[in-house]
Amino acid sequence: MIRVLVTGTLHEPPVARVGKSGKPFTTAKMKADSGEGLVWCSLIAFGAQAEALHEQKANAAVSVAGRADLSAWLDKTGEPKAGLSLVVDQVAALRTRPKPKPEPAAAPGFDDDLP
Repeated sequence: MIRVLVTGTLHEPPVARVGKSGKPFTTAKMKADSGEGLVWCSLIAFGAQAEALHEQKANAAVSVAGRADLSAWLDKTGEPKAGLSLVVDQVAALRTRPKPKPEPAAAPGFDDDLP
């Protein structure tokens, strides 16, 4: 296991899921440019990081940090490929959803004191 910081773009919208234990989590696929090609990253996040990841859209630029396992394989043409499986413990996004504004209090009406 290694700790990594990876910056890239989300390949598709993150998916919120619920585990067998009833705890929610989010999964996503991210592509990062290594200079020599793309590195695919499989992401899984829990708790507040799951919520932060789930708020992002496809093609969103994000940076994630956490524990990673490296994988390597040969594609159909025999070219070597590499990937990371990452348990996210930090999410930083270029854009975040704005927090909803609280509803303004209703102004008292003129006929509020009429029977």
